[in-house]
Amino acid sequence: MTQTGTRFPLMRLSALLLTAGLLLSGCTGGGAPAADNSGAPAESPLPAESVSPTPSESTDFRKYNAYSDVMSDIYEMDGMLAAYFTVVQDQPEFALAEGMDYSMLEDVFYNYIPLNIIMNTALDYSTEEPVYPEQDALLLELEQPYSDMCDALKDLSDYLSFDRYVDDNMAQAAQLHTQIYEAVGPFDQAAWPFVESMHVLDEETEQLELDRLQAEGMDIAFYSRTITNICSEMDADVWAQLESAESLPALDMTNLESLYTQYQEAYAGLTAAMEDPEQVEKVYSWSSDEYWSDTYRDNFTTAVADVNTAITTFMEEARSQADYSQSYEQFYTAVSELIDQYNNSFV
Repeated sequence: MTQTGTRFPLMRLSALLLTAGLLLSGCTGGGAPAADNSGAPAESPLPAESVSPTPSESTDFRKYNAYSDVMSDIYEMDGMLAAYFTVVQDQPEFALAEGMDYSMLEDVFYNYIPLNIIMNTALDYSTEEPVYPEQDALLLELEQPYSDMCDALKDLSDYLSFDRYVDDNMAQAAQLHTQIYEAVGPFDQAAWPFVESMHVLDEETEQLELDRLQAEGMDIAFYSRTITNICSEMDADVWAQLESAESLPALDMTNLESLYTQYQEAYAGLTAAMEDPEQVEKVYSWSSDEYWSDTYRDNFTTAVADVNTAITTFMEEARSQADYSQSYEQFYTAVSELIDQYNNSFV
C-alpha cells in the first residue's frame, strides 16, 4: 500500500476506561480517590518554545507515524499504571487501596506483551529526515525509561496472568510493586515531555493533512479524520470530569452535546461519501488491491457503523445519568477499531 498520509495515534481512552471499571467495582462505597501517580498533563499541553518543522506535501510520514506509535504505546502503559494505582496505594511500600482486591488487576494486565519493535522502529528513524529537533532528542531520552517500564509491566502481567499471585499468596507482589514504583518516576519524566512535544507537532500536521485531503477531494478520509478528532475531544471532556471522581459521575453534557452535533454532521458527510463511486475510487486500497479491496472496504464500513452505534448509545445513557461505563467502553473499542481501519486503508 502506498504511503498517503499520517497515522492516527490512539486516544487516551484506555486509562479512562481501566480506571472507571475499577472505580465501579471497588469504590462505590466512597473513600478517597486513587492518587494520580502519572505525570501526564491534565489538560492540553502548552506549545513548546521550539518550532517543529512543517511537513510538506512531499514529506515521507513514516517517521512521524513511528513516533505516533510510541505515543500510543505510552498512553496504553499510562492506562495500565492508572489502573494499578487505583488498586494499589501510590507509595513506596506495597499496600492495597481500601476496598480493593489484587485480583482486580487480572483483566488489565492479562497476557500483556510489550512491543519493543515500536520503540526500535522509532529509534531507527530518529536520525533520518525530516528532522524533528525536539522530538528526536526527547525520544532518545525516553529509550531506557520506556524499556524499564515495559519490563516492569511484563513481569507484573506474567505474575497475574498465570495466577502466580494465588499460588504464592502474593509473596512477590511487594517486589513487583517496588519495580513498578521505581520505574514510574523516570518514565513520567521522559514520556510526558515527549507526548507534549508530539501534540504540538500533531496539531500542525493534522491541520495540514485535513487541508490536503479537502483540497484533493478525499472526502472519505477527510470526514473519517474529522470524526476521530471529535471523538478524541469527547474523550478529553469525559476524562477531565472523571479523573478525580470517587465513583462514576453524572456528566456535564454541555460540551459533549456540541461535539455530538459536530459528529453527526461529519458522519452524514462520511456516509454520503462512502456511497459515492467516485469517492470510493479515490481510496487506493479499496480500488487497486486485487485481493484485499473488498476486505478493506467492508472492515472500514463496519467500523464506521460500530462507532455510530456506540456513540449514540453512550450519549443516550449519559444524558439520562445511567451507568454509561459499558457503552463508553464500547465507544472506545469502536473508535480504536476505526483508527486501525483508517490506518489500514489510507496510510
